[in-house]
Amino acid sequence: MTRSERLLIAGGLVVDPQSGTADRKDILIEGGRIAQIGAPGTLNATHAARHDGRDRLVLPGLVNAHTHGHANLVKGVAEAWTLEASLTNGPWLAGARDPETMYLSTLLGALDMLSKGCTACFDLVYEFPRPTKDGFLAVARAYADAGMRAVLAPMIADQSLFQSIPGLPDALPQDLREAVRNFDLASGETIVAAVETILAAQGELPGGVSVGIAPTIPHHCSERFLRACMDVAARHRLSVHMHIAESRLQAVVARKVYGRSAVRHLAGLGMLRPGFTAAHGVWLDDEDLDLLAAHGCSVAHIPASNYRLGSGIAHVRPMLERGINVGLATDGANSSDSLSMLQAMRLASFGARSFAGSRTGWLTSRELVRLATLGGAKILGLEGCGRLEQGACADLVLFDLAHIDFIPDTDPVNQLVTSADSASVTDVVVGGVFKVRDRKLVSVDTSDLRDRVRESVKALAASTRSARVLAERLEPHVVAFAESISSEPLSIERRIVPRQG
Repeated sequence: MTRSERLLIAGGLVVDPQSGTADRKDILIEGGRIAQIGAPGTLNATHAARHDGRDRLVLPGLVNAHTHGHANLVKGVAEAWTLEASLTNGPWLAGARDPETMYLSTLLGALDMLSKGCTACFDLVYEFPRPTKDGFLAVARAYADAGMRAVLAPMIADQSLFQSIPGLPDALPQDLREAVRNFDLASGETIVAAVETILAAQGELPGGVSVGIAPTIPHHCSERFLRACMDVAARHRLSVHMHIAESRLQAVVARKVYGRSAVRHLAGLGMLRPGFTAAHGVWLDDEDLDLLAAHGCSVAHIPASNYRLGSGIAHVRPMLERGINVGLATDGANSSDSLSMLQAMRLASFGARSFAGSRTGWLTSRELVRLATLGGAKILGLEGCGRLEQGACADLVLFDLAHIDFIPDTDPVNQLVTSADSASVTDVVVGGVFKVRDRKLVSVDTSDLRDRVRESVKALAASTRSARVLAERLEPHVVAFAESISSEPLSIERRIVPRQG
């Protein structure tokens, strides 16, 4: 079925994320958008292909507000990693990738997300030591071939992990101090010039793919570099996406480097504005949240990664109370492994119940559905997505109400969060075209995917062997240093602290 053909999704139980209600409706799709939506049997569906939705729960396509396509070939590699251990392994995790490897890694993740009901994502694209046009276009081609919408942001910095944390190099043995000089990034000017080259090629991007910019972590970026990124974003009207206060160490280091929180530092630079997204936001205090709210910023909430890396639990209710837009996300496969937005909803629900206080502070299932659709769509700048109404993008995911997850069908919207998993996803439509149909990916031939991935992983293992050995030597020193300074007092706590005595 092509974008120009008419499609009728007939009689499905259609969820409205705004109201949280679910009602039987017909949805008529034409030209990639919802042409009409109304009570069953009331639409003019002449010459439309009919898809029976009577035993289906119909939801807007889920929107992943933060992921990393370059990480999909290292799924399952991490076990007891903290964020700082992950960053130490970054040079081999994301290094030595030619455009075809970047394409395959991204394609694998796109198909993973589509199979689980996700139709759009914000991908922070990383290349070491700097972004390239060919690599970036390969990532864009992968999303287009899979059939997903995507915002792609070069993830950039001008200071390495070892340059950005005061005292860390001195905590290393002498031979390792010398070795980490190989991790130095390209100059800020060189990196910004590389981003400009990518932006000059925007006309080569396939439909459904757009560009943002992602200076990765504040203290990994010099002030001069951040100002250059702000200039690029302003001239090209790009969204800005940064990892903010993800770990306790990051919160402590910000206060050492800036004498204040990262959010307050960015506010002082004038970086906070609509279109700015703070990813993770675990260690944000009330003043930080007030600033984000006052400047119309968003937060990407990423519970699976935060749990996986032991970073702590972001407190979402105070964000929503301030009117901050919050989207849900999975992060990359190196830190959450499963790119499941259904899992993200469930973990966000559990995390909200970890804070002391009344249950009125918990996140409801209907709120979580909004975060996973409308909230993420706003972060991506996709105002026509995340909703099912006339004129909206025809991005839908259909769930099988006869699947065990929905038996008995007591409250299907609640069951999306409490019990549903990807096995109940039957169909996924993007722009009016089926990408998953009858539980089968139909946008791409996947018959040789496993073999291609196996060969690519084998080649990467060989080309990154020395970098991996070095990271394994560095990791215990970095983690020990991080633990030694992370205990410095902060005004908030986002991890469970055992009672003493």
